[in-house]
Amino acid sequence: MSKHKLSNANQKRYFARFYLEAIENAEKDESVLNRKALVAAHQESCLFHLVSAYRCFVWEVAHTYNESFNQSMQLKDLIEQSRAQGKSLGELERLYDLENSDNSWLQRMLSLWQRINELDPDQSSQKKEAANLNAIEVRTFMEIDEFTQLSDWYDKLSLLIEEIRELLVEW
Repeated sequence: MSKHKLSNANQKRYFARFYLEAIENAEKDESVLNRKALVAAHQESCLFHLVSAYRCFVWEVAHTYNESFNQSMQLKDLIEQSRAQGKSLGELERLYDLENSDNSWLQRMLSLWQRINELDPDQSSQKKEAANLNAIEVRTFMEIDEFTQLSDWYDKLSLLIEEIRELLVEW
């Protein structure tokens, strides 16, 4: 694991890339008996690392501006905290706008992660027609189509991180 927090976003992106390759390989390998489960596990792991890379990057930007930021804080709270101190953090405001923009890639990525982690499965799944499975309730998740965007989200997150890092270097 990374010892320096500034490299955590890079490390998380590396892990996400690893899972994207694992998804590709698992989808091609027809010899794997539990292929659908393996692909689903890799997809969720990839999404976890993408969201973690984003959160680590927010910490990195906050740290650059000497703002305290912890994992339980929301980006909005961080921006309000900095404004109260008379600071304007354009990079974080850009992230906040993207995070809250209807149907932006970042908003879709974060909301998918939130739905996956909901405690109530009725919120993010639908009951499948009964097929005599003896008290086993089969559920189908509505997020399956959204997982096809993982590679695109990875590319867009990487581009966003690199663009903002360039701005921070100039600062």
